[in-house]
Amino acid sequence: MSKFEFIMMFVSVVVAFAMSELLMSWGRIIRNRQRMQQPWLLAGWSFWLLIIMTYHYLGFWEYQAYDFTRVAPMLLFLAAPIMMVLLTFALMPEIRHYRNTNLQQHFLKQKNWFFAMVIIFLILSRASDPLLPDYADTWIPRNVGSMLVILSVVWLFFTNNLRVHFSLMLFNLSYLMLVSSFVPVRGLTAF
Repeated sequence: MSKFEFIMMFVSVVVAFAMSELLMSWGRIIRNRQRMQQPWLLAGWSFWLLIIMTYHYLGFWEYQAYDFTRVAPMLLFLAAPIMMVLLTFALMPEIRHYRNTNLQQHFLKQKNWFFAMVIIFLILSRASDPLLPDYADTWIPRNVGSMLVILSVVWLFFTNNLRVHFSLMLFNLSYLMLVSSFVPVRGLTAF
């Protein structure tokens, strides 16, 4: 077993934990759907988060070129997957039995935490890119998509306008779907 395979086992567990928490939250919402109100905004951003998790996980493949022998690069490498777990906890509601839950209201209460963590996640994902051998030649295309997403998310900090939230959610979903369909994965968030 190579060092990369050994490290990827650990990273896979962290990413799987984030994905399983997201999927279990979807399951709890589906089971309690009679008591859930206005789910679309939360559903859209949670689907976006699932795409981000998948994209991020595929981006790890490029790091097999790096020789992990020190702890600091390893911690930098692990920081973004750990942030994924926290993103899931910040976004998804705690479902209380026999109580109605307005998911849109929950999202608007949590949005600043969620979007701040999205920005931190994207920065952490980009922070490990200098470990890659071709980083000097590819840093501009690696950062363009992340900056676009960060700029759209920053706007959402300052508004509770539902039209803006839905529009930017649809923009981010469309952008990720388009990019992930046509652009090969490069790094952890080179969308």
